[in-house]
Parts: sequence; structure tokens; C-alpha cells
Amino acid sequence: MNRTLTIFCVCAAAFGAAYVLPAQEEGAAEAAASTEGIDPALVKAAAAKPAAKHFHALVRLSRADADVFVKLPRQQEFKPAVEGKFYPNGSAFRVTNGAEFEFGKESVLKAKGEVEFSTRETAYGAQPRTVVLTRGAITVSLPRTLPTGLFSVAYPNFTAKDMAGESNHELVPSGDGNEAVVHVITGMLALEGLHYNVARMSAADRVRIRTTGDALFTSLRGEAGDYKVTLAQGVTTYRDPISGVVSNQVRTLDFGLTPQCAIKIFRKRSKVGGRMAVSVMTFDPAGEMRNRFTFAEGIASVNFGEEVVRIQDISFKTKDDSNKKKSAAKPKAEGEGQGEAGGDAAATGESTESTSGGETSGGFGDNG
Repeated sequence: MNRTLTIFCVCAAAFGAAYVLPAQEEGAAEAAASTEGIDPALVKAAAAKPAAKHFHALVRLSRADADVFVKLPRQQEFKPAVEGKFYPNGSAFRVTNGAEFEFGKESVLKAKGEVEFSTRETAYGAQPRTVVLTRGAITVSLPRTLPTGLFSVAYPNFTAKDMAGESNHELVPSGDGNEAVVHVITGMLALEGLHYNVARMSAADRVRIRTTGDALFTSLRGEAGDYKVTLAQGVTTYRDPISGVVSNQVRTLDFGLTPQCAIKIFRKRSKVGGRMAVSVMTFDPAGEMRNRFTFAEGIASVNFGEEVVRIQDISFKTKDDSNKKKSAAKPKAEGEGQGEAGGDAAATGESTESTSGGETSGGFGDNG
């Protein structure tokens, strides 16, 4: 009896395998056939194996050098955190003297000294992770091959996003605002702030960003590396030469931020309508102003911008001073045309006028 049942089960399993395996292969073949331009073997492997997860579902306190406190989502009080325990996204942490948090197998956040931060709550199964830094210094270590858009650090007035590799982040609150330092050690990241953004910061790049509490003033100062900052310049009116259609065109300015270069952004809201007026100035390492422009958000009729040229950048073609002295000492013959003398005077006047204009621009830059 038992032997008969065993033989029957083996036969049924063999029959089922003979039916299911061809069906699976047929489904994989159909998927491969419906995807043009992709290797069928890769399509079959992707269908058989789900996409790898980059992060844990929860955040783990992997090491605590001193007391660490946690406030769970929708709770009001901080309670002591337990080393080795997982906490849900949306929790806030207070570190008294160093700790380490694990977001994934190769994704770690190290808190240095006293730090306060939180994790942003995400939908179930969503991969992106965001750390909201309140104060202190942290080091974020991520895989160098981490896809863009999966990890970011949110500051009060800007966001470091598209992060990969290792980077340092520091935020120091002050009485009139805060000062942040972003330093890329390896890999890359991008910055996105009000009226400015940085598409890519690479290894060894470092920037210091200061913002007032009312967010009406922002300054960016380059401290290491060489990267491009894209500044908003408002909108201008553009007429299509073919169709004649008039539309607003967004303007931007790319400014290379190197050590000691600076960008200053001033903002003010209009009492009527609440529209924001923005004034931007850029400075080179010597402190000379390079650009200045002002615009009102969304209004093409209120837009002014120019590039400041320093007086030392302009070369004048003038005669040698010794030749001028000899020409002045030599007596002129009676009846000699006065056009030549007038020409010398005109040339001298032109040089004086140009020099005055250049000094005006340079002086404005110094005052800014």
C-alpha cells in the first residue's frame, strides 16, 4: 500500500515538473521576445530574480559610544535607544557623544560628538532614504555605485542629493541662522537650494553655506575643489523669429566656485502680492565682484544683470610717456595744423574717461 502511494507521488511530481518547467521557459521566452534590443538571457535573469534592495526596511543603531535617545513617529518624548535595535523611518535621534547607524549592509551614518537628526518617513516598500540634519556633524558612507535619487541629506535651507560614496556634513546653528559645510571625500553628490544648485560635487570638493534664519540672505564660499554653481537669473521675454510668438524664457548663470570665491544672494518679499525680489553678486578669489544682477520672480519686465569688468583687465594702447615729453618740449612751427594737438587732447580725454568708468565698476565691486 505504502509502496504504491510512493510510486504514485513520484509519478505525479515528475509529471508536474514536466509540465511546469516548459511553461516557465515559454514565459521567459515570450518576455525576451517582447523586449527588443536587450539580451534575452538578461531579461530571463531579471524576471527570475527580484531587484536587490539597497537599504533595510528600518534603521539600525549598530553602535552607541554614549547615550542615544530616540523619538518614534507621532510620539512627543525622547526615550533611550537600545544598541542593535531597529527603528522605523520617521524617528528622531539625539546622540550625546558619537554613534553609528546602519541603513543597509554598505550604507552607514556615523555621528560625531553631539548630533541631532531624523529620518524621513517613507511609504511601504519605497527605497529612497532622507536624513534631516538638525545640528552637529555626520559622515555618510554609501556604495560608490548607488543609483542617483536614493539617498539625500536635508538641511534647513538646501538639500544634498544623488549621493554616492563618502561625504561629511556639518550644521552649526547660530543666533541669526545657521552655517553648513558639505565635504565630498569620495564619490559625488548634488546640491539644490533656493535660487541656486550644483549639479555635481566630486571627491575633495568642499563648500560652506551660510543662511539667515529668515532665509533672506545666503552666502556660498568655496573652500576646496572646482565645481559649477548654477544661479537663477529670473525670466526674460523671448520672441520666436519664425512664428513671432512671445514667451518667457528662464535665465541662469554658471559660476565656477573655487577656493575663496563667494556668492551672495539677497532676497526680499514685496508687501503687495508677496512676490520675491532677488539680488545676486559673485566674487573672485581676490574679492573683486565678477557678476551682479537683480530680478523679480516670474516678472520679465523686472530683470537687470551685467558682468563687472575690472580696470586691471583692460589694456590701453597709449604712447610711451618719454615720447610724450619729447613731443611737448619740441616747439611747433608757425602755421602748423592744430588738428594734431587736438587729436592728442582727444586721445588723452578718451583715456581719462575710460579709466574713470573702469574705476567706477571696480569701486562698486569693492563696496559690494
